[in-house]
Amino acid sequence: MASVRRRSRGTDWLGLLSFGFFVVILGTVWMLTPNLTDEAVNFAKDFHLQNVTSNIALPEPQNNHPVLYTAAMQFCFLFGISQIVILVLRFALHDSLDKKAGEASGIAFWFSAGYFLSLLAIGSIGWFGFIAGVVISVGLAIIVSSLVKLAG
Repeated sequence: MASVRRRSRGTDWLGLLSFGFFVVILGTVWMLTPNLTDEAVNFAKDFHLQNVTSNIALPEPQNNHPVLYTAAMQFCFLFGISQIVILVLRFALHDSLDKKAGEASGIAFWFSAGYFLSLLAIGSIGWFGFIAGVVISVGLAIIVSSLVKLAG
């Protein structure tokens, strides 16, 4: 069994940096997207129940909201890029394999979710297709995390 280098269980400064990126990117996208607050309110008010089978109805927005979807897509891609920076720093600082795997899975999730949001924004997929895409993104993140841990 290979020896594993462990860092102290103190404050995860890179985790805090990642959270800082999250807040700054969220604020930047929110400020640079015109009327995003109104778009978000309209999106929340737009849901209705859609029958997916004769016995099951799920909430779905009645209209397309490309401004909101595009803003969310931009956030996903920018935050994915910030996760790449954090992953490089985790390698440079010889952080634990679990933290590296977490960053790699985060990268996979944010970029794949951004891709599905881009498809939703241009109308290539519908709301339920997007929800399926988020499920795929979660599965991809789990697979990437597992592969990084296996390789390490």
